Parts: sequence; structure tokens; C-alpha cells
Amino acid sequence: MMIVVGLGPGDASYLSAEAREVLEGAQRLFVRTLLHPTLDQLDINPLSFDELYENADTFEEVYEQIVERLLEEEKKGEVVYAVPGSPFTAERSVELLLKRAPHTKVIPGVSFLEPLLAKLRIDVSKGLRIVDALSDFRADPRENLLILQVYSREIASKVKLQLAETHHDEAQVIVAGHVGVEESEYIHERKLWELDRIGDFDHLSSVYVPASEEDSRAGLRELEELMDRLLGPGGCPWDREQSHASLRRYLIEECYEVIDAIDREDFADLEDELGDLLFQVVFHSALAKQEGYFRLDDVVAGSYDKIYSRHSHVFGEDAAGNPDAVVDLWEKNKGEERSLAERLERVPKLSPLHYAQKVVKLLGLKTSQAARSQEEIITSLKELVLEANQAGYSLDALLMEEVKRLLKKCKSETK
Repeated sequence: MMIVVGLGPGDASYLSAEAREVLEGAQRLFVRTLLHPTLDQLDINPLSFDELYENADTFEEVYEQIVERLLEEEKKGEVVYAVPGSPFTAERSVELLLKRAPHTKVIPGVSFLEPLLAKLRIDVSKGLRIVDALSDFRADPRENLLILQVYSREIASKVKLQLAETHHDEAQVIVAGHVGVEESEYIHERKLWELDRIGDFDHLSSVYVPASEEDSRAGLRELEELMDRLLGPGGCPWDREQSHASLRRYLIEECYEVIDAIDREDFADLEDELGDLLFQVVFHSALAKQEGYFRLDDVVAGSYDKIYSRHSHVFGEDAAGNPDAVVDLWEKNKGEERSLAERLERVPKLSPLHYAQKVVKLLGLKTSQAARSQEEIITSLKELVLEANQAGYSLDALLMEEVKRLLKKCKSETK
């Protein structure tokens, strides 16, 4: 049998009667680390996994080794495994153990959060983000942020550099350690630039960064909420009458205005036009949410997943040493997402020329002639337009008919 016990924030007074009884009565007691004040207040003689931290390359490796050792020990009889705080709060070893041994009994403990929240007067209903100091987190000045595992000045320096990307040097930070352990508890209020000049960081140190009242700029979430308000009861009558179809013209207009700003190299205007284009994305997503199809979060997540999977030369094992190789790999990865028939079916037909170019590219058709310059192609296009006008032909119609012929031929060859 496997039993996991939470040791609480650092004082035995936080232990439940059951937890104390199990800890003091255990025949085979293991602790993740001896570096916890509660252990000094109990009449126990546990075995620790501290030596694993010295030999492993990563914390994940440590936690995996702990789980393996515990499972081996369980074969010999009942095992009690004690961890700092609560087993369900930022305790990766327990998370891994429960996956491997779901039968494990867990005796919860008070986490470090409860006394810390009380000491700093943090109301979690107003929002609190919790991150690991060792992760590559990106802070937002508008949110309350609690950073765990700031156990050294080196880690504090790393945290300071990450916070400096989004916060000014004078931003308030609070370093809290051993909260809930009366004789060793400390709270330091500092400016961000002073963060790594504090000397008493250890394994029970955390950093709290309160939300900045100065940076109240709206973000994507606020824009989505604004759109919901416009479409809701008492909102904007014009917005509430719109549909995906009625917004088509505005989406096209905003795309043209973005392109125009790029062509003029007017970056102030580009910023403004990109905002208008983004609003169209939010508008369509809000309508889709009302209709039960998808939400803005789904759009963002889908874009993230798509870009991630198509950059397999960055996030995977594929290789692409130059831009042309990247394009080839991109097309290869796109091809794995959908069949050729599905991709051909999804090519927009709004512009015959664009449609023809996409279809020809997907079919892998190439000319036998040598590549011509852009100027030469433009000249040929002008001549082609003039000839078609004189002969009374519609280039759009001719091009669409030729594409249909190519697709029909492709289908017949694949049967």
C-alpha cells in the first residue's frame, strides 16, 4: 500500500490528526527532502531522496527516479511518502506517482498558499496566476503573479530578467519565505531592480508581483468581452444585425487597408489597421460563439497548433537549412493534415487567378520553360489582357474552365 502525506507549509500545527498519526506510526517513511521545518518537530526518522538532486540533470529526472524507487519499495510492504505543503499543490512527484499508482491513498495537507495568501492579503477571486521560477513564463503587468521555487539569488536574477521584459524597474515585488513558520518567517518589499540583492533566498522562498495599476491597457480578453457586450442585450443595434456574410465586405476592406499601409511603410497606420483586422477576427468569433460553432480561444489554439506542427524543423526532428527547404517542409506538413482532395476542395474560388495558382501548385504542375523575371511576366500578362479584350474573351472564365479540366484529369488518373 502507498500513502502520501502533505507536511503543510512548515509548522507541525498545520498537520491534521490523521497525518500526524500516519507519519509517526510509519514503519517505512520516505520524504522528498529533509529541508522542511515540520520534520524537525516530529518524532520520526525518515529516509529522504535528497541525494537524487545532486546527481540528476533535471528536476523531472529527480521526480521520475523518486517514483521508481517508491514503487519498488511498495513491493516490500506499506510505504508512506511525505512531501512539503499539499500533495496537490505544485508537487510534481505526486502527480507522476498517482499516474503510475492510482490506488495510492492521499492524506492532504495545508499548502504553502493558505498562509501566504493570508499574510499578503491576496484575494484570489480577483485573479492570481502561479508559475514556476524555472519555467519560461511571460508576465503580464495587469495580473497578480506568484512565482514559486525562487530558491537562490541566481534564480532570483533569472526571474528579474524575465519580469523586466514586461515590468518597469520600479515595479513592486514582495519576497516571502517560511510563511507560516513563526520563528523564521520573512517578508521583503522591494523594487524589481533590487530583487536579486536579497540574501536569504532558500527552498521556501516565493516572489509575489501585484498587478500594476498604471498599465491598464486592454488586451485580447478585454476586446472579446467588449464584443460580447456589443452583441448582448442592450448592445449595439447595428452589430447585433450582422452575420458572417454581411461582414465579408468589411473583412476585405480591412485586408486591403493593411496591405496599403505596408506598401506606404506607414507603421503608425499599420498598427491601427492591424487592430481593425483583429477586430474582424474577434467579431466573427463572437458570432460563431453565439451560434455554438467555436470561440476565439479555439481560433487562437488552432492557429498555435498549426504553426507549431508545420515548423517541425524548429520543434521537431526535421531539417531545413534554407528558406526553400522550409517552404517544401511546410507543404509536406500541410499535406499530412489533409488529403490532396480535401486541400483542393478548400481552395478559395473568389479570385480565379489565385484559385488557379493554388490548384496548379497543389497538383505539382510546372512549366518546361526557364523562369522569367517579374517584369517579363507582368508584360506578358498585359499582352494577354489586351488580346483577350480584343477577342472578346473573359480571362476569368477561361482560367476557371482550364482549372476544372485539370482537376477532372487529376481525378480520372487517381482512380
